[in-house]
Amino acid sequence: MQITAIHDYKEDLDTILRYFSEDDLIVDKYKALGARNIRVNSIEETDDGFTIETQREVPANVPAMLKSLLGSYNTVKQKETWHWQENEQLLCHMKVEIIGVPATISGQMMFSEPNETGIRTQNNVSVTVKSSVPLIGSTLVSFICDDIKSQMQAEYDFLREKLPHLVTE
Repeated sequence: MQITAIHDYKEDLDTILRYFSEDDLIVDKYKALGARNIRVNSIEETDDGFTIETQREVPANVPAMLKSLLGSYNTVKQKETWHWQENEQLLCHMKVEIIGVPATISGQMMFSEPNETGIRTQNNVSVTVKSSVPLIGSTLVSFICDDIKSQMQAEYDFLREKLPHLVTE
């Protein structure tokens, strides 16, 4: 199952990128989204961008059918590879693992500066969730997708609230 979203921002790409590439801001963001035990395991520069690996525990409002697979909190490991494109866009490929959950989550974010009135940066997000578990796999995927949608919206709301203050610092 695939999830897509477009997030428009009034701030420039360099400002937004700070919440995806600076340890303390990443931790602040995840805390505000309800995560605990947040770790930025690595941030490394590459020839055309950077990679980042994080780990955190996230709350899960689990339906009864999935309680045996998911707890009230789940450990999430996330790896992102960020690449500057020749057209000044920034592409992020991500892989997300929910420890102990039989599902695969992958996606990408494409940041661009579209030159539209009131929009300085646009993020096109696409996430794919799959599970090969018979019978409850589709329920699991549906639950994970709903959770991802709400987390994406919460992150977008957080960034729209915090970014104007970051610009003035």
